[in-house]
Amino acid sequence: MTAYLLAWNPKRWPWHSLEDHVDRVERGDYLKQQWSCSNNTRIRLNDRVFLIRLGVEPKGIMGSGTVTQERFEARHYDPDRAARGDLAGRVMVRFDTLLNPECQPLLSLEFLQITAPFSTKRWTVQGSGTRIEDPIAAALEREWTTHTLYDTLTLPDELPAGEPILEGAIKQIAVNAYERNPEARRRCIAHYGPRCVACGFNFAETYGYRGKDPIHVHHLRPLATIGTEYVVDPIVDLCPVCPNCHAIIHRNDPPHSIEAVRSFLHDVRTTKDKEPAG
Repeated sequence: MTAYLLAWNPKRWPWHSLEDHVDRVERGDYLKQQWSCSNNTRIRLNDRVFLIRLGVEPKGIMGSGTVTQERFEARHYDPDRAARGDLAGRVMVRFDTLLNPECQPLLSLEFLQITAPFSTKRWTVQGSGTRIEDPIAAALEREWTTHTLYDTLTLPDELPAGEPILEGAIKQIAVNAYERNPEARRRCIAHYGPRCVACGFNFAETYGYRGKDPIHVHHLRPLATIGTEYVVDPIVDLCPVCPNCHAIIHRNDPPHSIEAVRSFLHDVRTTKDKEPAG
């Protein structure tokens, strides 16, 4: 796989339509976007590209796509240089995945810089269009798929208790699940912190930076019982829980309450919890 790294620095070019573009990609719309490739003339049709955000936090991989038109020249992205008539090399990219850095976790620059094999590459590039070596590109594709699937799939644990999990269930859930709103998730975690409200577990305290984002957000009103879109109050309707507590919550139908899970934990810690006889 031939892959290249495209770069976006908000300090140099404000992407005013980013939120709309993210929404379009999430809906599966065909989104093509011109992007600078500097002086690179080797990028070809159907080459793979990854988009990294630099210059301001959060920094990291935020998008991926495919080249749909090879290099051409267009007005420079810098307004001052464009006013002087300067041109810049561009490619046309169809984005298949695009994250909003304001409310969705990126594949962080810190992770890339200290984790093999990514740490052998320089990610803080000055311009777009640098080649990603094949072994790193293959590893990046795998890591990116895992990273982006994590936040978009509803886990099998969220099926109602007793419902059989059939072959292909994850794909079926991904299609039919109510959409999880990333902004609601962000505001919920900003209010409560990234700590499980049931057991107190904090990923970052245990795993360091690798545990920055995996906390789940639990809907106190089960989405499957609502049947339509509704206005989510991130403070009243949502709360952060660890995957273990989330699984226990959904072991029952209707789901166990947060108070019930805290009671389970208390019973175990005080050695009162025993399986009922019979």
